[in-house]
Amino acid sequence: MSYEKDIQMQFYKIYKGLISVSEFEEWLYNTPEIEKVYGHDFYFNLLDLNYRSSHIKNEIEKVIEIKIPFGEFEQMRIVSLLENIIYEKGDLVEVLEQVYDDYCKGYSFLRYLGLNYITGIDNLPKKRDMLKNIKPKIVNEARRLLSFFQHGLLKITDQNEYDDYRTEKEKVEINNVEKMFND
Repeated sequence: MSYEKDIQMQFYKIYKGLISVSEFEEWLYNTPEIEKVYGHDFYFNLLDLNYRSSHIKNEIEKVIEIKIPFGEFEQMRIVSLLENIIYEKGDLVEVLEQVYDDYCKGYSFLRYLGLNYITGIDNLPKKRDMLKNIKPKIVNEARRLLSFFQHGLLKITDQNEYDDYRTEKEKVEINNVEKMFND
């Protein structure tokens, strides 16, 4: 990755809450490349923030949000979630909780995975046991969605926004979720 992409990734991480303010502050003081990429004024604005303020997260976001290519990083994050389902990386329950959260925030193509999680296993004390029964369907849906990203039919353009170039028949999770639950 280039300096700019590395910097943007850190901006994305603090914006999404994937790193703490103290981690961001430490990185900021150890990354003079920010000034080279975005100029003295921008870098100084970041350095000049009061990192002990109770509103620091909002202040950081105001400075950095115009520099973040949300679509690119959001797509990488969603694709990574789908791959984690397919290749069994991490805790599947936690991955599905994140998928459900993303579905609720506007990524309607995640409907089947999100609804299957919330209606199938969310309220049960034995989540992992129940998950074994529906896991093949979840993995198949993750593969189906991943293929749409790979073929350019789904493209995330901004935070919680995406372009969907699939046919109506391919949008089965939106148009006929009952069929998916019964298959």
